Amino acid sequence: MHSTVEGVGTAGLFADRYRIAGLLGQGGGARVLRAVDLRLGREVALKVLHQGASEDFTRRFAAEARTLARLRHRGLVEVYDYGRADDRPYLVLELVDGPTLADALRASALSVPATVRLGRELARTLAFVHACGVVHRDVKPSNVLIDASGAPRLADFGIARSPVDADAADADATRTGFVVGTPAYLAPEQIRGEGARPAADVYALGLLLIECLTGQRVYPGGPIEAAVARLLHAPSIPDGIPARLARALRAMTRPDPAARPSAEECVELLDPGKPAPPPAGVRSGGRSELRRRLALSAGTACLLLVGGAGSVAFGASDGTEPSARLQPAAATVTIPVPPAPTTPAAEPAAAPAAVPAPAPAADRAPARPAVRTEPPQAPHDNGRKKEGKGPKPPRRGRG
Repeated sequence: MHSTVEGVGTAGLFADRYRIAGLLGQGGGARVLRAVDLRLGREVALKVLHQGASEDFTRRFAAEARTLARLRHRGLVEVYDYGRADDRPYLVLELVDGPTLADALRASALSVPATVRLGRELARTLAFVHACGVVHRDVKPSNVLIDASGAPRLADFGIARSPVDADAADADATRTGFVVGTPAYLAPEQIRGEGARPAADVYALGLLLIECLTGQRVYPGGPIEAAVARLLHAPSIPDGIPARLARALRAMTRPDPAARPSAEECVELLDPGKPAPPPAGVRSGGRSELRRRLALSAGTACLLLVGGAGSVAFGASDGTEPSARLQPAAATVTIPVPPAPTTPAAEPAAAPAAVPAPAPAADRAPARPAVRTEPPQAPHDNGRKKEGKGPKPPRRGRG
């Protein structure tokens, strides 16, 4: 028996092998279902494209399968199978039976120690991904799953850029200024249409960690508003956090991608057991290059408000939100991109002074956007290296 809702409903048998047990999430291009593999007797997450999915979504879907198949890491979601049934592609994934980070942040902001532990784990995962030549391009809370042990898993490589699928990933670039990703987490260079390299993932991770501390997006609002905001001003670092963490977040969210640390360096920068390093400078390009980039960003932001030549289109990811709630498809928005200005901007202001040490606080987070602090916990090792577990909100299944 085959299910009949959109060809794949929330009950029935799919591909003569997977018994559907429920809906985990849905987006503009695909839905994710909880299922049981009848041959192997295990629960899985079944990601299936919608009927009539565009050629673009189909291409990205196949690229995601190939990318995940070659990436094996404890911080990722394992892929089990890929195929076609009922004339549509499907992907069989490890079922991570837990909430997303977005779910957790809707319940409460995270404490400083929990944020640091999560940040170091995600940085380790990104360091592995980048070492394999892959750029995720869509690091955000809804793409981070929290497994049964409390560890984060980076999911949804639907718009990742991989050398294996360079033609597929670069097809976006053939359309002038086309940008894929979630506008609230894009790096400045992506908004300028310069493409995404590993530094863009580091920038997004920095925004994600600030959001963990405050419980609020750094750049809220619509796609255009969020894009313009980050070109006009740097992210606001929360008060009351350790100086080392504040410096790390500033470094990760620098406007110049060449000045950001690598994901591997972020693991060390976020280590609370090491003394805070001196403020780092621009690693390459010099101050004149940084001034040029900031001038370009500021000029672009101003002209975006009044229009200009050329355009950048924000291409949505498949929008699959790993939760039980159904999500609408993400919008595609076009914003103008003017040429670079010819006069340099003034030298950026010096970094703020070191943030005072955090005062003791209760275990639960105070009202947003205050930051939680709690005594640090000693790392432990039970056969799998961990920094500890973050707070666990109500469980939801997802693959």
